[in-house]
Amino acid sequence: MIEGKYVLVLERDGWEYVERKRGKEAVIVIAQTEDGKLIFVEQYRRPVDVNVIEWPAGLIGDDGVDDPAETAKKELEEETGYRCERVELMTKGPTSSGITSEIVHFFRAFGLKKTGKGGGVGEEKITVHLVDRENVRDWLAQREREGNAIDTKVWGGLYFL
Repeated sequence: MIEGKYVLVLERDGWEYVERKRGKEAVIVIAQTEDGKLIFVEQYRRPVDVNVIEWPAGLIGDDGVDDPAETAKKELEEETGYRCERVELMTKGPTSSGITSEIVHFFRAFGLKKTGKGGGVGEEKITVHLVDRENVRDWLAQREREGNAIDTKVWGGLYFL
């Protein structure tokens, strides 16, 4: 076992994998405004050394909130400035089962209301994007041409709309 400040490198039956010390599961929030705009976030991700377009997301239990639905609501508001009335769990499963033990919960948000500017907390530097649903594929392709990476969970989330 190798222990870092935030992660462990573990071995099971000769296979090495990474596990977080806290926040071993995560949420993503598929959110759409009443006027049909999808809410994405963009932030620099050090492991891939590029800005990544993602759904709002966060770690369950990382800050003491252990309920996945409450984490989804909290992360949506912190990252985007939108509060929602409720969330519905669409599915959950491993993010990259060959390298990490992380499980991600896909939530869909309902009853959105703008309450703040978003952008994250602490040192997070999150840019919020509102994208017309009918133009999302073209918008994502343009962002990719500009050098951004598109988190593959974005494509999975579009399925649930």
